[in-house]
Parts: sequence; C-alpha cells; structure tokens
Amino acid sequence: MCFIRTLLLVTLLVLGGCAERASNTPTLSHTELSSSLETPTSPSRNPRIVFLDVGQGDSALVQFTNGQTMLIDGGETDQGRGLVARLRQRGVRQLDWVVASHAHSDHIGGLIQVLREFPVREVWDSGFRHDSPVYLDYLRAVRSARTPDGGRPKFRVVKRGERLQVGSEAVVEVLAPSQPYLTGTRSDPNNNSIVMRLQFGSVRVLFTGDMEREQRTRLYREGVNLRAEVLKVAHHGAHNGTDPTFLSRVQPKVAVISCGRNNRYGHPHRETLQALQRAGVKIYRTDLQGEVQIEIAGKQLRVATARKAPNVAEMRSPTERTRLIGNRNSKVYHAPDCPRLPRKENQVFFSSRQQAEAQGYRPHAECLGE
Repeated sequence: MCFIRTLLLVTLLVLGGCAERASNTPTLSHTELSSSLETPTSPSRNPRIVFLDVGQGDSALVQFTNGQTMLIDGGETDQGRGLVARLRQRGVRQLDWVVASHAHSDHIGGLIQVLREFPVREVWDSGFRHDSPVYLDYLRAVRSARTPDGGRPKFRVVKRGERLQVGSEAVVEVLAPSQPYLTGTRSDPNNNSIVMRLQFGSVRVLFTGDMEREQRTRLYREGVNLRAEVLKVAHHGAHNGTDPTFLSRVQPKVAVISCGRNNRYGHPHRETLQALQRAGVKIYRTDLQGEVQIEIAGKQLRVATARKAPNVAEMRSPTERTRLIGNRNSKVYHAPDCPRLPRKENQVFFSSRQQAEAQGYRPHAECLGE
C-alpha cells in the first residue's frame, strides 16, 4: 500500500569542531521535499517511530533496526481492528514490548485487540489502577495473551530509573511514574502516566502519556533530565499538558500531537499550539496530517506524513476546536475536558479567555488554574 506523503528531512549538524562553540549541541536545518513513500514490510536500516492515526487517542509503533518492536498505547477500543491491520501492513508479526502509558480507554482500548492477535513478549504498565470496564478488559487480555513460544507475556509495572538496552543502537529510560503515586490531582491516572525517553545516538524522543502539571512538577523537583529532539505532546495537546517552562526544559525541535479531527475536547488547545510555536517547534498533528513517521538516520530526522500539511491558518488558529465553556449561573469558565462542566442548559461558549473574562467570567481553578 502506497501513500503520497510530504517528506521533511531534518538534518542535525554537530558543530563541536568550531572554536566559537563550547558544546556539541546538535542544531537542525529543514529541507522540504515531496515523495511517494511505500509502507515498509521489512526492518529498516534506520529506526522508525510511527505515530499511528487512531482518532482521539494515542498509539505509536517503534521499529528498531534489529527487528524488535515496541507499541506504545493503542487508542480507543473501536480502533483495535484498524490498529491490528495497520501493524500488519507495516510487517509486524509479533511485539516485543507493549506499553500502556496509563489506564484511560483512549490509550489502552485498542491494545485489547492487539493482545489477542499478536504474540507479545512483555507488557509494561504504570501500575496505577483505574476502575473502568475497559481497564478490566485490558487486564483480561493481558492474562490471555501469549508469547511467540506459547507462554505468557511478562507483565511489568515500570517506574522511574529503569533502563532497557535494545541491541547496540537504542536505550529506553523510564522517567516516571515514581512512587508513592500522585493522588488528589485533577486526573490521577494522567498524572501517573509512564513517561519515557528513547535515545538513538544523539537523537532523543520523549513520550509523555497524558501527564499534567502535577507530574511535570514532580519531574522538575526530582531533577529529571527531559531534553529531547522529538516530543510526543502530552494529553493530545491539552492546555494542562504543555507549557513554556516544560518546553524550555525539553527544547524539542519536532513535536507530534495525536488527537482526533474536530474532537469534542477541543484538542489541541490554543495555549499549547502557541507555546510550541513561540518555542520554534515544528508541529505535526494526526488529526490534520494522519500517520506521522519519523525515521532516525544518524543525526537526521526524516519525517513523513500520510497527508500534506494544511495551510498555516488551520495549524495556528483552531478557534472552532478550542472553545471554553462557561457556567451562566456561577460565572466560571472551564476547559472543554474539565470533569466538572455545567449542565448543558447552563453552558455558554467562548473562543478565548479574554472573551470570557470581558463578559465577567473567571477561570475554574481546578482545570484552568496555574
């Protein structure tokens, strides 16, 4: 199956030999190319990370050069069969690691079908339980899954400090969660997401699950090094997943946002897009560009998308997808994904904080507080 894609070649130039520079910090240059890219059916000479289009959810396939594979999340349950088909199109016959970043259905739902259909060697879990039917179905699928030799996959609760060496080319570092787990936050499952960084030589890729402010604060307090050239944006681009402080610590060159087109949460939120743009980060979005593949070739990032990039206005001004929701009675306005939204008959919509506050509304401390 062949896709017409826009191909971006991002070249990291190491300038360590120049007397004017004191460090070997990689820099990036961008070259726009057009290409017809066939779906690979055999291991590449270079590692690939494919951010799969699973609608309003997360899923990413890591294909290492030694043939091993890691699947990080799987979208909602209704994405399972399509996800299985897409993995098979990419030549996947078994999975060495399946990572469930946290227990919400938009991350683990599709893994249920994957665990039924593919041999799996290990399943990684955050260990933070969530009382939901989908989570129970996921645990049942883990128990019934099989390894390539017919045994049972190893179920691992991973935590900060664990490392995995994959062949001679890659290292996987688990940066979070730490114990004791965070509790009493706006979303405890989100704030105990598995956060991990994959390193391929001088190129680092940071996966953030759905972490929010509380988990970021803990990472800062623990002194975790978050630097990465590629960022999987937290919580589908929600305002509470990314801020300028976080971006100053990561310093990404490329960011991928996984979310569904015209989703009901308004993801990605305007605040996140503005923060990324102000930081000079190149943004890719599955809702607009479909599947995003990043191939790491030494110090080069080759980024290909299933659909051409939309116009600049659509990327920068998603007003229709960033509505704030006010309560006519309390004069409080909320983020679209707030768990304490007012009844529908009491809702009023605003396109920005400025508009809401000009009409006498104040932000809800739980979902929009700083």
